[in-house]
Amino acid sequence: MTNSSLYRLIVFNLLEINLRSAMVFHCWPAKDAYPLAQILFEEDVYSQFIDLHRDPENLANIHKDYLDSDLPKLGVFLDLGCDQAELVTNQSSRARLYNHNLHWLLYDEAGDLSKLNELFGEANLSLNADVTYVRPQEREEDTFILYDVYNKGSHLGGQLNVTIDRSLQCNRSGCQVRDYLSDLHQRTRLEQRKDLSDITFRLAALVSVIPINSSEEALLEFLNSDRDAHMDSISRIGYRLILHTQEVLGFKMHYIWCGTWSVQDAFGGAIGMLVNESAEICTTPFVPSWSRLHYVHPMTEQAQFRAVCMFRTPHNAGIKAAVFLEPFMPSVWFAFAALLIFAGVLLWVIFHLERHWMQRCLDFMPSLLSSCLISFGAACIQGSYLMPKSAGGRLAFIAVMLTSFLMYNYYTSIVVSMLLGSPVRSNIRTIQQLADSSLDVGFDTVPFTKAYLVSSPRPDIRSLYKQKVESKRDPNSVWLSPEEGVLRVRDQPGFVYTSEASFMYHFVEKHYLPREISDLNEIILRPESAVYGMIHLNSTYRDLLTLLQVRMLETGITSKQSRFFSKTKLDTFSNSFVIQVGMEYAAPLFISLLVAYFLALLILLMEISWVRWGRRKLGVVYPKNQ
Repeated sequence: MTNSSLYRLIVFNLLEINLRSAMVFHCWPAKDAYPLAQILFEEDVYSQFIDLHRDPENLANIHKDYLDSDLPKLGVFLDLGCDQAELVTNQSSRARLYNHNLHWLLYDEAGDLSKLNELFGEANLSLNADVTYVRPQEREEDTFILYDVYNKGSHLGGQLNVTIDRSLQCNRSGCQVRDYLSDLHQRTRLEQRKDLSDITFRLAALVSVIPINSSEEALLEFLNSDRDAHMDSISRIGYRLILHTQEVLGFKMHYIWCGTWSVQDAFGGAIGMLVNESAEICTTPFVPSWSRLHYVHPMTEQAQFRAVCMFRTPHNAGIKAAVFLEPFMPSVWFAFAALLIFAGVLLWVIFHLERHWMQRCLDFMPSLLSSCLISFGAACIQGSYLMPKSAGGRLAFIAVMLTSFLMYNYYTSIVVSMLLGSPVRSNIRTIQQLADSSLDVGFDTVPFTKAYLVSSPRPDIRSLYKQKVESKRDPNSVWLSPEEGVLRVRDQPGFVYTSEASFMYHFVEKHYLPREISDLNEIILRPESAVYGMIHLNSTYRDLLTLLQVRMLETGITSKQSRFFSKTKLDTFSNSFVIQVGMEYAAPLFISLLVAYFLALLILLMEISWVRWGRRKLGVVYPKNQ
């Protein structure tokens, strides 16, 4: 049936969803196809006509020659009455062209639904297929019946579904809906097709902490249990969200067990099953990377992934004498020293003036050095046994004491806050500094840790692996279980253990005292990132599953599971640490005291020698017998 009513139906169907590009597979004479081409041109629809009778030799690669388009959406009309229509449908099925990128309009003038079932019963239709079957209504030439055709997953046990939609009445001027024959128009395509009770998803189930060859009952019991929440926490978060998704969609699951996340970033392990489409969904979320995003689509964030290097501050962290000079800038120290020297000279002058111009004076005349010592004693808030007798001199001494008092309070408050205000932290802040340090490093036995160390292109990670693993006599000695590694960090300050943060936090809270938690240092091994539930980039279930994941994120289901299985920080308080000043700060004081005693003794010996030399000289000049 090739008439103007059918042509108007084709144009109406394209413009209804705002399509401006179409492929027309037909077997009509050119004079019958011309009116349709003219109508499409008038409606600004780009079209290409393929005559299935005239060019049968050019149909070997229909999907590559005609339907391999970069357009986000392309309309395709196919007349099922043509002899080559079955060739087109079979090739499109093998090429998986029945998806949301192509809008198919299938016309059958005979209206034979059994033929439709024969062509598409085993075809590779999908949940997001956009296929409309049209047949003319009996005894009404200008009326057409439209059907929605899809399969929820033919390769997963789904059956062909043909649902009547509506009837359209068309004439030379256009088409209009005559009657809605079902409630399809009241719901979106995803809402209509969300019942997946007749299909079985292949689920890549990741378990790394128990043997993968264990019974399926034991593996499922582990995933479903709440005990040891820190073990495979990321995989168990994803599994719980999949169970919520299953409750809504009703699909069944076939478990494919694996023990690794990946082997080479986007290949191998659980991610490899998604990439090669041997599994539709996976229990564990993944960190998105550039190579992975070529094959999989991230749906929603499910948890945070933080791989860190944890260690306690070493006791022998080195002498930190600079802390006693840091309160003031060098210019302040020089100005204060000049002020003390000036005050010492001023006091010495005052003592001289009092001795020569006043009757009340000291019994002896202090030297310039003694006056400077008085000034220095004032700076140390020690007072002085020598005091000027005049009012002006005492005012000068009070000014020196007041200035020294203010400086002393500034200095002591800053030093005390630096020494006792917070726990001492290591100055090792980067992976490269850790690689160059003398600290011993241990690593988690989880496969992705070793895979990242071996395959990472970062130069600091390569340096860390070379200096801390390959340089060891026994490289296997650096691989420790999480509990063993955390205990070594506690017992050996300076030992570094590397693992996923929430995994280590469980053992830290189990074995550490609050003051030991406050003493911990962390270095980020790899950039902190969120982990996302993944699905294959071309999966027909991508939109439906992503929509459900977003709803669970909005309603708080995702955050609830994440908070239970994944710990993002350690609980400590500001008064958890014990205030202790170690030898790294006390040693400079003791050393300076010893140096001062040594210098004092040296100067004393020099003075004694000088006096003895002077007496001997006097003995030569004035002999006793004279």
